[in-house]
Amino acid sequence: MGRGREDTKSLIVSSPHLPSHLFKGDLTIYRQSRPAPVLDSHTADPARRGLLVAKSYYFLFFAAIGCLVPFFNIYLESKGLTGVEIGWLGSIPPMIALGANPFWGAVADSWKIHRLVLALCAFIAGLVSLFFLGVSNFWLLLALVTALAFFRTPIGSIVDSTVMDMLKRANSGSSYGQQRLWGTVGFVLATFSLGQLLSPANLALIFWLHGGLLSLACAGLSFLLPIESAPHQVGMWQGLRRLTTQGGYLSFLIAMTLLGMGISAYIGFLGLHILALGGDEAQVGLAWTANSLPEVILMYFGARWLGHHSHKRLIMAGFVGFALVWTLAALAPTPALLIAVLPGMGICFGFFWVAAVGYASEAAPPGLSATAQALMGAAQSGLGWSLGSVAAGYLWDQTNGHVVLFFAAAMFCLATLIFWWGNRHSERIDLADKEEYNGFNNP
Repeated sequence: MGRGREDTKSLIVSSPHLPSHLFKGDLTIYRQSRPAPVLDSHTADPARRGLLVAKSYYFLFFAAIGCLVPFFNIYLESKGLTGVEIGWLGSIPPMIALGANPFWGAVADSWKIHRLVLALCAFIAGLVSLFFLGVSNFWLLLALVTALAFFRTPIGSIVDSTVMDMLKRANSGSSYGQQRLWGTVGFVLATFSLGQLLSPANLALIFWLHGGLLSLACAGLSFLLPIESAPHQVGMWQGLRRLTTQGGYLSFLIAMTLLGMGISAYIGFLGLHILALGGDEAQVGLAWTANSLPEVILMYFGARWLGHHSHKRLIMAGFVGFALVWTLAALAPTPALLIAVLPGMGICFGFFWVAAVGYASEAAPPGLSATAQALMGAAQSGLGWSLGSVAAGYLWDQTNGHVVLFFAAAMFCLATLIFWWGNRHSERIDLADKEEYNGFNNP
Protein backbone atom coordinates (compact mmCIF):
# COMPACT_ATOMS: atom_id res chain seq x y z
CA MET A 1 0.00 0.00 0.00
CA GLY A 2 2.86 2.40 0.79
CA ARG A 3 4.25 1.89 -2.70
CA GLY A 4 0.85 2.61 -4.21
CA ARG A 5 0.69 5.94 -2.42
CA GLU A 6 4.09 6.94 -3.78
CA ASP A 7 3.03 5.92 -7.29
CA THR A 8 -0.13 8.00 -6.99
CA LYS A 9 1.83 11.02 -5.92
CA SER A 10 4.40 10.62 -8.71
CA LEU A 11 1.68 10.38 -11.35
CA ILE A 12 0.05 13.55 -10.09
CA VAL A 13 3.25 15.54 -9.86
CA SER A 14 4.44 14.47 -13.30
CA SER A 15 1.15 15.29 -15.02
CA PRO A 16 1.86 17.50 -18.06
CA HIS A 17 -1.40 19.41 -17.49
CA LEU A 18 -0.66 20.65 -13.98
CA PRO A 19 2.15 22.98 -12.83
CA SER A 20 4.58 21.03 -10.71
CA HIS A 21 4.97 23.92 -8.24
CA LEU A 22 1.44 23.29 -7.03
CA PHE A 23 2.60 20.14 -5.28
CA LYS A 24 5.50 21.39 -3.17
CA GLY A 25 6.09 19.90 0.24
CA ASP A 26 4.48 22.87 2.00
CA LEU A 27 1.23 22.56 0.03
CA THR A 28 -0.94 21.07 2.74
CA ILE A 29 -0.51 23.56 5.55
CA TYR A 30 -3.90 22.63 6.98
CA ARG A 31 -3.45 18.89 6.66
CA GLN A 32 -1.89 16.27 8.81
CA SER A 33 1.67 15.44 7.83
CA ARG A 34 2.90 11.96 7.06
CA PRO A 35 4.23 10.06 10.07
CA ALA A 36 7.36 11.83 11.22
CA PRO A 37 10.67 10.03 10.93
CA VAL A 38 12.62 9.22 14.05
CA LEU A 39 14.83 12.19 14.84
CA ASP A 40 17.93 12.02 16.97
CA SER A 41 17.89 13.94 20.22
CA HIS A 42 20.18 16.67 18.89
CA THR A 43 17.61 17.50 16.17
CA ALA A 44 14.36 16.85 18.01
CA ASP A 45 15.00 18.80 21.21
CA PRO A 46 15.86 22.16 19.56
CA ALA A 47 12.88 21.76 17.23
CA ARG A 48 10.51 21.13 20.14
CA ARG A 49 11.96 24.04 22.09
CA GLY A 50 11.61 26.33 19.08
CA LEU A 51 7.95 25.41 18.56
CA LEU A 52 7.26 25.94 22.27
CA VAL A 53 8.82 29.42 22.08
CA ALA A 54 6.69 30.15 18.99
CA LYS A 55 3.50 29.15 20.81
CA SER A 56 4.43 31.45 23.68
CA TYR A 57 5.19 34.26 21.25
CA TYR A 58 1.84 33.87 19.48
CA PHE A 59 0.06 33.85 22.87
CA LEU A 60 1.73 37.02 24.14
CA PHE A 61 1.70 38.93 20.85
CA PHE A 62 -2.00 38.40 20.21
CA ALA A 63 -2.80 39.03 23.86
CA ALA A 64 -1.17 42.44 23.33
CA ILE A 65 -3.34 42.95 20.23
CA GLY A 66 -6.42 41.91 22.21
CA CYS A 67 -5.63 44.47 24.89
CA LEU A 68 -5.69 47.34 22.39
CA VAL A 69 -7.55 46.73 19.14
CA PRO A 70 -11.11 45.97 20.40
CA PHE A 71 -11.13 49.01 22.70
CA PHE A 72 -8.99 51.52 20.81
CA ASN A 73 -11.79 53.26 18.91
CA ILE A 74 -13.86 53.43 22.09
CA TYR A 75 -10.94 55.31 23.62
CA LEU A 76 -10.72 57.60 20.59
CA GLU A 77 -14.42 58.45 20.76
CA SER A 78 -14.05 59.21 24.46
CA LYS A 79 -11.44 61.78 23.43
CA GLY A 80 -13.99 63.51 21.19
CA LEU A 81 -12.94 62.22 17.76
CA THR A 82 -15.57 61.85 15.04
CA GLY A 83 -16.26 58.73 13.01
CA VAL A 84 -14.46 60.24 10.01
CA GLU A 85 -11.37 60.99 12.09
CA ILE A 86 -11.45 57.46 13.55
CA GLY A 87 -11.75 56.06 10.04
CA TRP A 88 -8.75 58.04 8.82
CA LEU A 89 -6.70 56.92 11.81
CA GLY A 90 -7.49 53.36 10.77
CA SER A 91 -6.74 53.91 7.08
CA ILE A 92 -3.40 55.71 6.87
CA PRO A 93 -1.22 53.31 8.93
CA PRO A 94 -2.00 50.22 6.80
CA MET A 95 -0.76 52.10 3.75
CA ILE A 96 2.45 52.96 5.63
CA ALA A 97 2.69 49.34 6.71
CA LEU A 98 2.83 48.22 3.05
CA GLY A 99 6.46 49.30 3.09
CA ALA A 100 7.26 48.08 6.59
CA ASN A 101 7.71 44.39 5.75
CA PRO A 102 10.05 44.95 2.74
CA PHE A 103 12.05 47.55 4.70
CA TRP A 104 12.60 45.48 7.84
CA GLY A 105 13.14 42.35 5.75
CA ALA A 106 15.91 44.08 3.81
CA VAL A 107 17.54 45.32 7.02
CA ALA A 108 17.41 41.84 8.59
CA ASP A 109 18.74 40.07 5.48
CA SER A 110 21.50 42.57 4.74
CA TRP A 111 23.07 42.33 8.19
CA LYS A 112 21.73 38.89 9.21
CA ILE A 113 20.12 40.33 12.36
CA HIS A 114 16.64 38.80 12.23
CA ARG A 115 16.27 38.28 15.97
CA LEU A 116 17.49 41.80 16.68
CA VAL A 117 15.03 43.29 14.16
CA LEU A 118 12.17 41.31 15.70
CA ALA A 119 13.13 42.38 19.23
CA LEU A 120 13.64 46.01 18.16
CA CYS A 121 10.25 46.18 16.44
CA ALA A 122 8.47 44.67 19.44
CA PHE A 123 10.26 46.95 21.92
CA ILE A 124 9.66 50.19 20.01
CA ALA A 125 6.03 49.29 19.21
CA GLY A 126 5.42 48.74 22.91
CA LEU A 127 7.15 52.00 23.79
CA VAL A 128 5.11 53.96 21.24
CA SER A 129 1.92 52.63 22.88
CA LEU A 130 2.69 54.58 26.06
CA PHE A 131 2.84 57.89 24.18
CA PHE A 132 -0.91 57.63 23.45
CA LEU A 133 -1.59 58.42 27.11
CA GLY A 134 -2.83 61.97 27.41
CA VAL A 135 -2.83 62.68 23.65
CA SER A 136 -6.11 63.81 22.06
CA ASN A 137 -4.95 65.89 19.07
CA PHE A 138 -5.84 64.17 15.78
CA TRP A 139 -2.51 64.84 14.06
CA LEU A 140 -0.46 63.64 17.01
CA LEU A 141 -2.61 60.53 17.20
CA LEU A 142 -2.09 59.96 13.48
CA ALA A 143 1.68 60.17 13.90
CA LEU A 144 1.60 57.72 16.81
CA VAL A 145 -0.68 55.22 15.04
CA THR A 146 1.54 55.36 11.96
CA ALA A 147 4.68 54.72 14.03
CA LEU A 148 2.97 51.87 15.87
CA ALA A 149 1.94 50.23 12.59
CA PHE A 150 5.42 50.64 11.09
CA PHE A 151 7.09 48.78 13.94
CA ARG A 152 4.35 46.30 14.85
CA THR A 153 3.37 45.11 11.36
CA PRO A 154 6.51 43.02 10.60
CA ILE A 155 6.26 41.03 13.84
CA GLY A 156 3.48 38.66 12.75
CA SER A 157 4.97 37.89 9.34
CA ILE A 158 8.44 37.23 10.76
CA VAL A 159 7.03 34.82 13.36
CA ASP A 160 4.78 33.11 10.77
CA SER A 161 7.67 32.50 8.38
CA THR A 162 9.84 31.26 11.24
CA VAL A 163 7.15 28.79 12.33
CA MET A 164 6.70 27.49 8.78
CA ASP A 165 10.47 26.92 8.50
CA MET A 166 10.57 25.15 11.88
CA LEU A 167 7.69 22.86 10.93
CA LYS A 168 9.49 21.84 7.73
CA ARG A 169 12.74 21.16 9.56
CA ALA A 170 11.17 19.38 12.54
CA ASN A 171 8.73 17.25 10.48
CA SER A 172 6.99 16.57 13.79
CA GLY A 173 3.42 16.02 12.57
CA SER A 174 2.35 19.38 13.99
CA SER A 175 0.67 22.02 11.83
CA TYR A 176 0.62 25.77 11.43
CA GLY A 177 -2.90 25.91 12.82
CA GLN A 178 -1.89 24.09 15.99
CA GLN A 179 0.81 26.72 16.56
CA ARG A 180 -1.28 29.74 15.57
CA LEU A 181 -4.23 28.77 17.78
CA TRP A 182 -2.24 29.91 20.83
CA GLY A 183 -2.46 33.43 19.45
CA THR A 184 -6.24 33.15 19.45
CA VAL A 185 -6.17 31.84 23.03
CA GLY A 186 -4.14 34.88 24.10
CA PHE A 187 -6.46 37.24 22.23
CA VAL A 188 -9.59 35.70 23.78
CA LEU A 189 -8.25 35.82 27.33
CA ALA A 190 -7.15 39.44 26.94
CA THR A 191 -10.38 40.73 25.41
CA PHE A 192 -12.66 38.88 27.83
CA SER A 193 -10.69 39.84 30.94
CA LEU A 194 -10.33 43.48 29.96
CA GLY A 195 -14.01 43.66 29.07
CA GLN A 196 -14.81 42.88 32.69
CA LEU A 197 -12.31 45.41 34.06
CA LEU A 198 -12.61 48.43 31.77
CA SER A 199 -14.83 51.43 32.29
CA PRO A 200 -14.75 54.94 30.80
CA ALA A 201 -12.57 55.99 33.72
CA ASN A 202 -9.72 53.51 33.18
CA LEU A 203 -9.47 53.04 29.41
CA ALA A 204 -5.80 54.09 29.58
CA LEU A 205 -5.07 50.59 30.93
CA ILE A 206 -5.16 49.21 27.36
CA PHE A 207 -1.97 51.09 26.46
CA TRP A 208 -0.05 49.97 29.55
CA LEU A 209 -0.88 46.32 28.92
CA HIS A 210 -0.25 46.49 25.17
CA GLY A 211 3.06 48.27 25.69
CA GLY A 212 4.26 45.96 28.44
CA LEU A 213 3.49 42.74 26.59
CA LEU A 214 5.28 43.93 23.45
CA SER A 215 8.28 45.80 24.83
CA LEU A 216 9.07 43.32 27.62
CA ALA A 217 7.65 39.85 26.93
CA CYS A 218 7.75 39.72 23.12
CA ALA A 219 11.04 41.59 22.81
CA GLY A 220 12.65 39.12 25.21
CA LEU A 221 11.26 36.04 23.45
CA SER A 222 12.52 37.35 20.11
CA PHE A 223 16.06 36.31 21.00
CA LEU A 224 14.94 32.71 21.64
CA LEU A 225 13.25 32.05 18.27
CA PRO A 226 15.40 29.89 15.94
CA ILE A 227 15.22 32.17 12.91
CA GLU A 228 17.13 31.18 9.77
CA SER A 229 17.93 33.55 6.93
CA ALA A 230 16.33 32.85 3.60
CA PRO A 231 18.96 32.09 0.94
CA HIS A 232 17.22 34.09 -1.76
CA GLN A 233 14.84 37.03 -1.70
CA VAL A 234 12.62 37.98 -4.64
CA GLY A 235 11.55 41.60 -5.09
CA MET A 236 7.95 42.52 -4.35
CA TRP A 237 7.17 43.88 -7.82
CA GLN A 238 8.91 41.03 -9.61
CA GLY A 239 6.91 38.62 -7.48
CA LEU A 240 3.69 40.49 -8.26
CA ARG A 241 4.26 40.29 -12.01
CA ARG A 242 4.92 36.55 -11.91
CA LEU A 243 2.24 35.62 -9.40
CA THR A 244 -0.57 37.38 -11.26
CA THR A 245 -0.02 34.93 -14.13
CA GLN A 246 -0.64 31.94 -11.82
CA GLY A 247 -4.25 30.90 -12.34
CA GLY A 248 -6.68 32.74 -10.10
CA TYR A 249 -4.12 34.44 -7.87
CA LEU A 250 -5.02 37.94 -9.10
CA SER A 251 -8.69 37.37 -8.27
CA PHE A 252 -7.52 36.03 -4.92
CA LEU A 253 -5.66 39.29 -4.22
CA ILE A 254 -8.69 41.37 -5.17
CA ALA A 255 -10.94 39.21 -2.99
CA MET A 256 -8.51 39.56 -0.07
CA THR A 257 -8.56 43.34 -0.53
CA LEU A 258 -12.36 43.30 -0.27
CA LEU A 259 -12.07 41.01 2.75
CA GLY A 260 -9.76 43.56 4.37
CA MET A 261 -12.32 46.30 3.73
CA GLY A 262 -15.04 44.30 5.45
CA ILE A 263 -12.83 43.25 8.36
CA SER A 264 -11.62 46.80 9.02
CA ALA A 265 -15.22 48.02 9.08
CA TYR A 266 -16.37 45.60 11.76
CA ILE A 267 -13.15 45.67 13.80
CA GLY A 268 -13.19 49.46 13.82
CA PHE A 269 -16.83 49.96 14.73
CA LEU A 270 -18.13 46.76 16.35
CA GLY A 271 -17.40 48.02 19.86
CA LEU A 272 -18.92 51.45 19.18
CA HIS A 273 -22.00 49.81 17.67
CA ILE A 274 -22.50 47.65 20.77
CA LEU A 275 -22.31 50.76 22.97
CA ALA A 276 -24.74 52.58 20.66
CA LEU A 277 -27.20 49.69 21.04
CA GLY A 278 -27.12 50.16 24.81
CA GLY A 279 -24.34 47.73 25.71
CA ASP A 280 -21.27 48.30 27.89
CA GLU A 281 -17.54 47.56 27.84
CA ALA A 282 -18.09 44.11 29.35
CA GLN A 283 -20.29 43.17 26.39
CA VAL A 284 -17.65 44.49 24.00
CA GLY A 285 -15.15 42.11 25.57
CA LEU A 286 -17.69 39.28 25.48
CA ALA A 287 -18.38 39.97 21.80
CA TRP A 288 -14.71 39.59 20.88
CA THR A 289 -14.48 36.46 22.98
CA ALA A 290 -17.48 34.95 21.21
CA ASN A 291 -15.94 35.97 17.89
CA SER A 292 -12.52 34.42 18.58
CA LEU A 293 -13.04 31.36 20.76
CA PRO A 294 -14.25 29.01 17.97
CA GLU A 295 -11.01 29.69 16.10
CA VAL A 296 -9.15 27.65 18.70
CA ILE A 297 -11.25 24.55 18.00
CA LEU A 298 -11.07 24.92 14.22
CA MET A 299 -7.33 25.56 14.15
CA TYR A 300 -6.60 22.59 16.39
CA PHE A 301 -8.90 20.05 14.76
CA GLY A 302 -8.90 21.58 11.26
CA ALA A 303 -6.36 19.15 9.81
CA ARG A 304 -8.51 16.22 10.89
CA TRP A 305 -11.91 17.64 9.99
CA LEU A 306 -11.25 19.69 6.86
CA GLY A 307 -8.02 18.32 5.39
CA HIS A 308 -9.77 16.47 2.54
CA HIS A 309 -11.20 19.74 1.12
CA SER A 310 -9.20 21.92 -1.23
CA HIS A 311 -8.03 25.33 -0.12
CA LYS A 312 -10.14 26.97 -2.83
CA ARG A 313 -13.34 25.38 -1.56
CA LEU A 314 -12.57 26.30 2.04
CA ILE A 315 -11.92 29.91 0.99
CA MET A 316 -15.23 30.02 -0.87
CA ALA A 317 -17.02 28.58 2.16
CA GLY A 318 -15.32 31.16 4.36
CA PHE A 319 -16.39 34.10 2.19
CA VAL A 320 -20.00 32.89 2.10
CA GLY A 321 -19.94 32.33 5.86
CA PHE A 322 -18.56 35.82 6.52
CA ALA A 323 -21.29 37.39 4.41
CA LEU A 324 -24.04 35.44 6.20
CA VAL A 325 -22.74 36.15 9.72
CA TRP A 326 -22.39 39.87 9.13
CA THR A 327 -25.77 40.17 7.47
CA LEU A 328 -27.29 38.64 10.62
CA ALA A 329 -25.10 40.89 12.80
CA ALA A 330 -26.27 43.98 10.90
CA LEU A 331 -29.91 42.98 11.48
CA ALA A 332 -29.44 42.35 15.24
CA PRO A 333 -31.40 44.97 17.25
CA THR A 334 -29.74 44.32 20.62
CA PRO A 335 -26.18 43.62 21.88
CA ALA A 336 -27.23 40.15 23.09
CA LEU A 337 -28.49 39.08 19.65
CA LEU A 338 -25.43 40.58 17.97
CA ILE A 339 -23.11 38.65 20.28
CA ALA A 340 -25.09 35.47 19.67
CA VAL A 341 -24.17 35.38 15.96
CA LEU A 342 -20.48 36.25 16.38
CA PRO A 343 -19.24 32.68 17.01
CA GLY A 344 -20.02 32.08 13.34
CA MET A 345 -17.29 34.57 12.46
CA GLY A 346 -14.75 32.64 14.52
CA ILE A 347 -15.79 29.35 12.92
CA CYS A 348 -15.33 30.79 9.43
CA PHE A 349 -12.03 32.50 10.21
CA GLY A 350 -10.69 29.40 11.92
CA PHE A 351 -10.50 27.48 8.64
CA PHE A 352 -10.43 30.41 6.21
CA TRP A 353 -7.12 31.97 7.21
CA VAL A 354 -5.09 28.77 7.19
CA ALA A 355 -6.68 27.86 3.83
CA ALA A 356 -5.73 31.30 2.48
CA VAL A 357 -2.11 30.78 3.59
CA GLY A 358 -2.18 27.39 1.86
CA TYR A 359 -3.70 28.82 -1.32
CA ALA A 360 -0.99 31.49 -1.55
CA SER A 361 1.64 28.78 -1.07
CA GLU A 362 0.08 26.69 -3.86
CA ALA A 363 0.05 29.61 -6.28
CA ALA A 364 3.69 30.55 -5.71
CA PRO A 365 6.32 29.30 -8.16
CA PRO A 366 9.59 28.09 -6.59
CA GLY A 367 11.36 30.91 -4.79
CA LEU A 368 8.27 33.12 -4.53
CA SER A 369 6.51 31.63 -1.51
CA ALA A 370 7.43 34.49 0.82
CA THR A 371 6.43 37.05 -1.80
CA ALA A 372 3.05 35.37 -2.27
CA GLN A 373 2.36 35.53 1.47
CA ALA A 374 3.52 39.16 1.65
CA LEU A 375 1.26 40.18 -1.22
CA MET A 376 -1.72 38.46 0.41
CA GLY A 377 -1.05 40.34 3.64
CA ALA A 378 -0.57 43.62 1.80
CA ALA A 379 -3.89 43.22 -0.01
CA GLN A 380 -5.87 42.27 3.11
CA SER A 381 -4.30 44.26 5.95
CA GLY A 382 -2.83 47.05 3.85
CA LEU A 383 -4.87 48.32 0.92
CA GLY A 384 -8.16 46.68 1.95
CA TRP A 385 -7.92 47.77 5.57
CA SER A 386 -7.14 51.35 4.55
CA LEU A 387 -10.04 51.71 2.12
CA GLY A 388 -12.48 50.00 4.47
CA SER A 389 -11.57 52.19 7.43
CA VAL A 390 -12.26 55.41 5.53
CA ALA A 391 -15.53 54.13 4.06
CA ALA A 392 -16.75 52.80 7.41
CA GLY A 393 -15.85 56.09 9.14
CA TYR A 394 -18.02 58.10 6.76
CA LEU A 395 -20.86 55.58 7.04
CA TRP A 396 -20.70 55.71 10.84
CA ASP A 397 -21.00 59.51 10.89
CA GLN A 398 -23.74 59.67 8.26
CA THR A 399 -25.81 56.61 9.24
CA ASN A 400 -25.30 54.05 12.04
CA GLY A 401 -23.61 50.79 12.98
CA HIS A 402 -26.20 48.66 11.20
CA VAL A 403 -25.19 50.21 7.88
CA VAL A 404 -21.48 49.74 8.67
CA LEU A 405 -22.04 46.01 9.25
CA PHE A 406 -24.13 45.74 6.08
CA PHE A 407 -21.19 47.34 4.27
CA ALA A 408 -18.90 44.63 5.68
CA ALA A 409 -21.33 41.91 4.54
CA ALA A 410 -21.48 43.45 1.06
CA MET A 411 -17.68 43.39 0.76
CA PHE A 412 -17.66 39.69 1.66
CA CYS A 413 -20.35 38.97 -0.96
CA LEU A 414 -18.37 40.79 -3.63
CA ALA A 415 -15.19 38.96 -2.59
CA THR A 416 -17.02 35.64 -2.99
CA LEU A 417 -18.08 36.46 -6.54
CA ILE A 418 -14.65 37.70 -7.65
CA PHE A 419 -12.79 34.74 -6.16
CA TRP A 420 -15.25 32.27 -7.73
CA TRP A 421 -14.97 33.96 -11.12
CA GLY A 422 -11.19 33.87 -11.10
CA ASN A 423 -11.01 30.22 -9.99
CA ARG A 424 -13.95 28.69 -11.83
CA HIS A 425 -11.68 26.77 -14.24
CA SER A 426 -9.48 25.19 -11.58
CA GLU A 427 -11.48 22.03 -10.82
CA ARG A 428 -8.65 19.89 -12.23
CA ILE A 429 -6.32 21.29 -9.58
CA ASP A 430 -8.88 20.56 -6.86
CA LEU A 431 -9.18 16.94 -8.04
CA ALA A 432 -5.43 16.39 -8.12
CA ASP A 433 -5.09 18.11 -4.73
CA LYS A 434 -7.66 15.74 -3.22
CA GLU A 435 -6.03 12.69 -4.81
CA GLU A 436 -2.66 13.71 -3.36
CA TYR A 437 -4.21 14.05 0.08
CA ASN A 438 -5.84 10.62 -0.16
CA GLY A 439 -2.57 9.07 -1.37
CA PHE A 440 -0.77 10.45 1.67
CA ASN A 441 -3.37 9.63 4.32
CA ASN A 442 -5.43 6.58 3.39
CA PRO A 443 -4.38 3.43 5.26
